[in-house]
Amino acid sequence: MNKKDLLPLSVIILISGAMFSSHFGVGDLIFPPILGRDSGATWFTASMGYMIINSIGVWLAYLACAHQNQSLGGLANRTLGNFFGSIYTAIPILITVFFILPRVSSATHEMAVLPLFPGVPLWVTLAGFFLLSFYIAYTRATVIDKLGKVLAPALIIFVIILVVKGIATPLSVPKSPGSATALKDGMLNAYNTMNAIAALLFGGWVLHELKMRNIETRIAQDRNLNVIGLGTAILLGITSTVLVYLGATSGSSFPDASIGVLSTNIATGLLGQAGLISFAIIMALSCLSTSAAITSMAGDMFQEMTVNRLQYRVTVIASTLIGFTIGLIGLSKIVKYTVPWLVLLYPSIIVLILSALYYRFDNIRRAVTVGMLTALVFGLGDMLSFYGMTSNPITRLASSLPLGGQGLGWVLPTLIIMAIAQLVLRPGK
Repeated sequence: MNKKDLLPLSVIILISGAMFSSHFGVGDLIFPPILGRDSGATWFTASMGYMIINSIGVWLAYLACAHQNQSLGGLANRTLGNFFGSIYTAIPILITVFFILPRVSSATHEMAVLPLFPGVPLWVTLAGFFLLSFYIAYTRATVIDKLGKVLAPALIIFVIILVVKGIATPLSVPKSPGSATALKDGMLNAYNTMNAIAALLFGGWVLHELKMRNIETRIAQDRNLNVIGLGTAILLGITSTVLVYLGATSGSSFPDASIGVLSTNIATGLLGQAGLISFAIIMALSCLSTSAAITSMAGDMFQEMTVNRLQYRVTVIASTLIGFTIGLIGLSKIVKYTVPWLVLLYPSIIVLILSALYYRFDNIRRAVTVGMLTALVFGLGDMLSFYGMTSNPITRLASSLPLGGQGLGWVLPTLIIMAIAQLVLRPGK
C-alpha cells in the first residue's frame, strides 16, 4: 500500500471514531446484554454470531463500497436497474429516518432522561435531542469532525468505565447450560442494529467525506475506506463482545428485566448511582451520534439519488421533523415495527455485499440480481414469521435446508441459483 494514498493517521482515527459512534446506537447497548443473559454459558458463541452480522458484516460492507467506489445506491442500480434500484435503496434510508431516528430519540428519553429526571415529558427530551442532532448535521463539512472529536471520545471513555468494572467485579456468573441456538440467536439480535445495511449507506457518506478531504483517485479512496472500515468494525466487535459478557454475568442477576431495562439494571448494579449516570450519558451520546449521522447520510444520499434536485439541508430538516413526530410513539412500538423490514432485506444485502467484494463486479452482476431476488424471497418468509405466520411455506422450506437451524437456510439455494444464473446469463449473452 502506498502510504501517500492514506490520510494522516490522526485523520484516519478521527473518521473511524466518527463512524464507530455513528453505528453504536441504542441497539448496540440493549441487544448484546440481553443476548448474553439469555445465552448464559454459551455467551461467547452468541457473541460470535452477533459479531458475524454486526462487525464482520460492517467491515465487508465498507470493503464492498471501497472496491466498487459506490454505496448501496450505485450497487443497487447496477443490479436491479435505476428504477427498482432506487426503490431498493430508498427502503433502508426511509427505515433509518422513520424508524431508527425515532427509536434512538425515544430510547434517550426512556433510558437516559427518565431514570434521572422522571418528571421530564417526552416532547421536551425529543425537542432538545433533535435540536442538537440538527446542529451537528446541518453543516455537512463539519459533521465528521463534530462526531470524531467530541462525541466519539466521550462515548468510548464512558463505555470503558462500565466494562472494566463489569469484568473486574461481575454481579453473578453465566447461567448453565446456555442456549442450543446461541449462534443463531446472536445473528438474529445483530439484525436489529441494522449496522451492515447502515455501512452500505455510510460507505457513500465516507466516500463523499474523502473527496472533501482531497482524496480524489479511486485507488486512494479504496485504500482509505478499507482502513476506516476495519477500524470501525474492530471497535464494534470489541464493544459488542464485552457487552454480551456483561449480560451473561451481571445480567443473570436480573432474570426478569425486559430489553433496555436490563442494561440500566446492570449499570446501576455495578456502579450504583454513578453507573446510572454513566449509562445515561453513554445512551445519550450514542443515540445522538447515530441520529446526526443518519440525518447527514440521508441528506447526502437523497441529494445524489435526485441529482441535486433534493438539497442536503432540505432532507436534514425533514428528517429532523419526522424523527421528532414519530418519536412521540415510544420505544417499544418502534422496535416492533422495525424488525420485520430488517429481516426482509438482510439476506439480499448480504448477497450484494459479498458479491461487491469482487472487483470485476459487472462480470457477475446478472447472477447477483438473481441471487438478490432469491434472497428477498427467503427474507419474506422470515418477515411473515415475525407477523405470526410461522408455518408459511418459505420458512418451512428454509428450515429444512442445510444451515436452516442457524437461520441460514437461504444460503445454499441462493448460491446454487446464482451459479446457474452465471452460466446462463453471463454478460455478453
